[in-house]
Amino acid sequence: MKFYIPFGDWSDDGHGHYENVLVAANSMQDVLDAEDRIRDNWGKSFFDGFANDYAYSSLSPTVWEALIANNMPIEILTAYDDVNDWTGCHTIQEALDADTCPALGMEFIEQAFIWLLNKYGAGIVILPEEEEIPQINNWTCPGFETVGYGCWED
Repeated sequence: MKFYIPFGDWSDDGHGHYENVLVAANSMQDVLDAEDRIRDNWGKSFFDGFANDYAYSSLSPTVWEALIANNMPIEILTAYDDVNDWTGCHTIQEALDADTCPALGMEFIEQAFIWLLNKYGAGIVILPEEEEIPQINNWTCPGFETVGYGCWED
């Protein structure tokens, strides 16, 4: 099944800025189940710390801990974060030692979120953008949490 994962204010109840990432997975339920497994392991409010405060595009210490504990490669940070210079960092932990609460670019937030969902069984593949594809959000899949609200400033 193909659908868009939104990042930012997809419901337009705040600043109204968001990006869609087209993905394929077996079902929206598989993606929701992955979020549930993440919450079971890392806490009910885990996704609140995923760049979700207005104009604050950082990750909480718990989100960083989850990425590190699940062995996210530094290459994802260095390839997809266009805000910081991670030259000389060989691990995510080294990057955090250099800056304990870095502001992050949306592309990294998208990649990290999808990467972590996949670690918990979502089976997501990122696809080139198309039209007429549904978006997964709390309206189309009740209980699904979106992230990235804090990556925009008006």
